[in-house]
Amino acid sequence: MDQALSNIEKDPRFNREVSAGPLSKARLKRTKLFFLAIAIVGLLPSVFGLSPALQSAGLGLLWPGGGFAAMGGWSLLMIPVFYGLYWLTLVVWFGTGNILAPISVWVLGAIIPAFMMGDTTVVWPYAPHLVLALVALREGRDIYKNRKQLSEAVARREKRKAYLAKALSNVDARAIPEAAAGSRELDEKQLASARYLYERALQPIGQFQGYNKIDQFQTSALRYQINTVSYALAEMQCHYTPNFHGYLNEAQQRLIEQMLQKPIWGYWPLENMWGNFNFNFDPCAKDNIMLTGFFGLQICQYMSNTGDMRYAEPGSLTFIYSDNKQYKHDIHSVIGSIVNNQNEQAFCLYPCEPNWVYTPCNFMGMKALALYDRLFGTTHFKDIYPQFIKQLDAEFTQADGSVIALRSNLTGFAVPFPFADDGRALYFNPINHQRAKEAWALARAEMFYREDGVLKIKLEGKGVDMGNYSQGQQANIQNLLSAAKEFGDAEAANTAEQLLEEMYPPKFENGTAVYPGSCSTNTTLARAFMFGANDYLNSVLKGPAESALKGPILSGIKYPEVLVAKAFSHSGADLELVLYPGDGNRDITFVIERLQANASYDCVIAGQSAQHQADADGRLQLSASLDGRCAVTLTPASA
Repeated sequence: MDQALSNIEKDPRFNREVSAGPLSKARLKRTKLFFLAIAIVGLLPSVFGLSPALQSAGLGLLWPGGGFAAMGGWSLLMIPVFYGLYWLTLVVWFGTGNILAPISVWVLGAIIPAFMMGDTTVVWPYAPHLVLALVALREGRDIYKNRKQLSEAVARREKRKAYLAKALSNVDARAIPEAAAGSRELDEKQLASARYLYERALQPIGQFQGYNKIDQFQTSALRYQINTVSYALAEMQCHYTPNFHGYLNEAQQRLIEQMLQKPIWGYWPLENMWGNFNFNFDPCAKDNIMLTGFFGLQICQYMSNTGDMRYAEPGSLTFIYSDNKQYKHDIHSVIGSIVNNQNEQAFCLYPCEPNWVYTPCNFMGMKALALYDRLFGTTHFKDIYPQFIKQLDAEFTQADGSVIALRSNLTGFAVPFPFADDGRALYFNPINHQRAKEAWALARAEMFYREDGVLKIKLEGKGVDMGNYSQGQQANIQNLLSAAKEFGDAEAANTAEQLLEEMYPPKFENGTAVYPGSCSTNTTLARAFMFGANDYLNSVLKGPAESALKGPILSGIKYPEVLVAKAFSHSGADLELVLYPGDGNRDITFVIERLQANASYDCVIAGQSAQHQADADGRLQLSASLDGRCAVTLTPASA
């Protein structure tokens, strides 16, 4: 513990007196100088007694709608109206990258009253004083708020430094061992949530039954829902069913195909035009890590789990805008987009919406690089990581050691956006396990407490489900559950799961578990239920066992007739299956592929033994009666 404490005392992240690094400070200074220049220009007409119209326009440059002050009287009521509109456009800028929106409102607030003034109206004599007072109040408020936030962050940092070494030791002490490959199977609760995934993934291309359809710009966008469905299926395949392809592969292929359709990525041409003033509609060109990072990881996880390398072929990922306009890509160019943008950006971390750098999106991009490197023998992650972590620490770390979720690439301003340490713990584990463990130590210490010896969770406020913008704590509970599972903290995971079941019990629709909340929350919950210690880390950095990638595979079944709880090859020649009926008890046939041609196999189905011979293509068709859990083992016949 002494060594851990020494490391914390020396760590620059826990000795910062600011929450902005050199680059952020430079851009903040540039922004302030720009607005100072605008203010000076805006004051000059009033100082030199120029025409009323110019004085009004100038005051409009100092403050959104400030030009109405020159008219006095009832026109003063237009100042708060325009200021409210300005704040609304700031939200639009943040949400969609539309930088034209706030600029337009500010300019209109100068032009409209100037036009109304003309050259014959007398300027209200107190107009400059009022506008300058508003500017002074805003600047004073910002200075006070920033100093207060910094003071609170520094105080929180000092508390963290006092307990963090012990908290890290406790994380290690609580952690259960990683499960051995091939030792687990999905239970009925996990299968009920898996059905939620399949029912969304197996739809025809262009259909989105069961998804939330609100907007395509922010966190409720369809693309994120598709990503999370695919991520959950990938974790299931990696750790429970790597030797089941069939409709599990088909589900992931359809999700990848859905991502290529215009309704999913068509937000980008708009954002690139009004945010970057760029008319290149290619979603894998400039910025847009909220697509390339998330999608790149989705594709690489599928390839890692299945060995199916179709998306490495040129044009295999073609984004369709219209019959005449398509953008041909493959996994190499998607990953290349991430690499190019990171190398070109001064922050290294680069924007989602134009001008807005969101750290979790960049975490997804780094995981995509790590997985791609493992698949193709490249060194992108290794090459970029030093600069990435340097800029993360300098420019995107608060004085208390937590990560800043969102910063403007253009102005340098950081914007409050929810990304708690429990989320960072999960997201960052495949990137840097020690850093992620630190985040979980902070979350465990600050978000859990004991009452009468019973572990409980602090839930502050009403909570929000970012998948549909509704109030509720289920997304927060899911974050804690996922991180606890990933770090092998059984007590914290059980506490989170029990709280979820108490506050938000699921409804069952034809055997499918549906929890209150958004599609994204349900899909991340499905993944959380499947997680074991370091599962997320291992799915990115290791993938399935080599024996599974070589061994026989299950196919030839349909959803929802048969649910697969386990499919694993321990030796590369055998196969262990656990099957459940998903649509009533029935007799089924299923196919085993990738066997030795014409070889004999000993087969045990629900305790009944028999010997079968594979055909010349290494295929074998078997039958079973499903009326509950059905275990199947297939091994090469003894000589």
